[in-house]
Amino acid sequence: MLVRQSHSGKENDMQRRHALGIFSGAAAAPLILSARTARTDHHTLLDAGSQADRAVIYRKLNYTYDDRLVVWYIQARRNGLVDSKFTPFWDMNVGFISTVRDISDDEYEVKTLSAIFYTDIETGVLLDTFNNPYTGETVAIRPPRLGNSTRRYVSSGMVSDRASREGYDMSQYGNIGPAWVIGDDVWIQGDTGFRAEPTTSEGQLSVVNDWFTFHGSISDVSDPDVKSASATQAFNDINTWPGFLNMGGIAGNYVSRGFGRKVSDVSEMPEVWQRLMKDLFPAAYRDPRSALEG
Repeated sequence: MLVRQSHSGKENDMQRRHALGIFSGAAAAPLILSARTARTDHHTLLDAGSQADRAVIYRKLNYTYDDRLVVWYIQARRNGLVDSKFTPFWDMNVGFISTVRDISDDEYEVKTLSAIFYTDIETGVLLDTFNNPYTGETVAIRPPRLGNSTRRYVSSGMVSDRASREGYDMSQYGNIGPAWVIGDDVWIQGDTGFRAEPTTSEGQLSVVNDWFTFHGSISDVSDPDVKSASATQAFNDINTWPGFLNMGGIAGNYVSRGFGRKVSDVSEMPEVWQRLMKDLFPAAYRDPRSALEG
């Protein structure tokens, strides 16, 4: 005996088939996305689990594979950390300008010109003194200066160049990785720091930890035609107190939190940094390559 399906039954059946189609599509989506992220039209994507590939990701995001000037800004806020409570100190307006030179297939050299300005949080005015909220003392802040540094890198990270210091056990790190890829986004850590631990009771512990997390496109850094990829960064440092704050025996840390972007020219830097750079170091602003290489 045949049973005729009602009109409503047909609708329910269609709805069930439609729902099954949605769920099967959702289940297939990760496979499609995985295939899409495994290759592009032009190149195979780099592997965030490979140290050799991480070295390429890091260099393209942070630096370059050609002879261009690499220009970074970082905007950060400096804080004191005592008893797990943060106290804002000032804003940091940071510029890094670098050139890169290959030494061998696995090693390269980076020369960097740096200019860092401490400014009042409310007014943006360059600071020359600071009222230390922990001690009540007004201390002098050293005037800004142009810094020059040279670092060497291999695939595992920065090559240590920290000189030994009498009365201290010295150590330094400069790591590349780990890295993470989600869709087309890639993040990679490139942390640096040093520790100077006194071997006598007269010395004072000195520690700097600079934590950089760079972000960009895995497609860009995997493209052999891209020599320097667009990138941003998150920045933190966790340090011991600097001497000029005269913190005495107050236990705590000197901590900053900020963000940055790679730009193509100093004219694209934030307005505050440009203004201070033009006022204090006009020649370096006009011709940073000469200031870097001179």
